Amino acid sequence: MPPHPDLTQPDPTQPTLQTEKDYLRSSRAALARMREKTGSLKIYSADPVNAEFLKAAIFRRMQELEDDPEVPLFFGRLDYLEPTEETVSGPDRGEAFHIGRRHVNDDQGEPLVVDWRAEISVPFYRASRTEPMGVGIRRRFGFTHGEMTAFEDEDLTTPAPVAEHSDILDAEIERPRSGPMRDIVATIQPEQDVIVRAGVDETICVQGAPGTGKPHPGLRHTCYRRHCEAGRGRAIPGSAAQLAGRVATSWGGVVSLANGRVRQPQRL
Repeated sequence: MPPHPDLTQPDPTQPTLQTEKDYLRSSRAALARMREKTGSLKIYSADPVNAEFLKAAIFRRMQELEDDPEVPLFFGRLDYLEPTEETVSGPDRGEAFHIGRRHVNDDQGEPLVVDWRAEISVPFYRASRTEPMGVGIRRRFGFTHGEMTAFEDEDLTTPAPVAEHSDILDAEIERPRSGPMRDIVATIQPEQDVIVRAGVDETICVQGAPGTGKPHPGLRHTCYRRHCEAGRGRAIPGSAAQLAGRVATSWGGVVSLANGRVRQPQRL
């Protein structure tokens, strides 16, 4: 497993940005190995029906593990102040986690990229200087066409009451929208994250003016609940064919988050 870049001990011979680029490259290579391993699986079954079911499951898994070079594999990083229950990287500091759209692990099963829906990722969206949630540094990455171009560090241990301004976050939120609804998992705000991770026992109503992105937290809530309740289907009702079409097409960017497929039923 390649070591996480250490913010407390920067390597003078290698800039931090290049170190993160190398980590991204290693993570992409690990994802490719995960896909190759899945594709090499052999199916042995005396039941033809079970064999076809397993073939379909492997095919879906292969689709989930596809890597789009235009889409960043991770968009943030959390440096915890204390060791977490997941993994301890050393006796003198907590673990560092890169947060992305799907999990990626190395050949030993150690996490290289953590799924944004995991509990360990929550502080990326909700931590603040008044409530750091055990995080010392929150790092955001800037990308252009999948190429890492910048990063910003937010020190959550300082006593300043006002949150630090993020140019990378602003640029991502204000990025021109074209075509299907774009992915927003890198820019979910604290109040949106509360909606996204709400339990199934809660009734949610997302309100807002036209054009304010109301479908986004609702769709991500569906992704999150499906992640927590694997195998259970969900329906997204819509009163207009245009909305149904947007949901169906936008799921191309969400399908990897939901680890499943979306079918648009014919309107009656």
